Amino acid sequence: MKEGTEIQLPAWSPRVSKSKIARLFTSLGKGIVDEELIDEVGFALLARSESVLAATEAGEGRGARCPGCDSLVAFTTWRDEDLECGRCGWRCPKHAYRKTMKYKHLFAGGMKPFLEEFVREFPRARTHSDRFIMIDTLIHRYHWQYVGKPSRPGACCLIEGKLKDIMPFLDALSYGDNLPEDVQATREEWRKVWRDSRWNRSRS
Repeated sequence: MKEGTEIQLPAWSPRVSKSKIARLFTSLGKGIVDEELIDEVGFALLARSESVLAATEAGEGRGARCPGCDSLVAFTTWRDEDLECGRCGWRCPKHAYRKTMKYKHLFAGGMKPFLEEFVREFPRARTHSDRFIMIDTLIHRYHWQYVGKPSRPGACCLIEGKLKDIMPFLDALSYGDNLPEDVQATREEWRKVWRDSRWNRSRS
């Protein structure tokens, strides 16, 4: 790549703000189905989930997503050479691409199946009540929960803030008296897992 050439780097979707999520749960707790807010939070989580999955794909050496046409650019190592898209001609030094992922909480880990499920199913949801349940379920997942070995809370890669802030935030979300049974069950299971989690015990 010629010196001085502008490089198009991937733009990863940010973690979702606590304030938006809090407003959503407060409105639902009052019996108000704010469809616009449900979609705002849900599609922000969708974009974030897609970014985490794409960055994980690259980080594990399975290919980098081209920011120009979204093609998968295959590579075998992170040696200092250019990534090049055979479809649109995009090029980028590997070190520059990799640097965009650092310190961004973009590794899926044991959240991968839940993120993939959310990306696949959220746009298909028929009602906003279904979308809310999907949102609630996703942010209360734990890494490796799908194999029966829950560990680090998955919300750390989805919601802004540190672990010490996110867990009390989730626990304090306002549900009110209009809580669907599915959401109630999710919340109780989430609390039970967190009480027994080594991540919780290590901070007590």
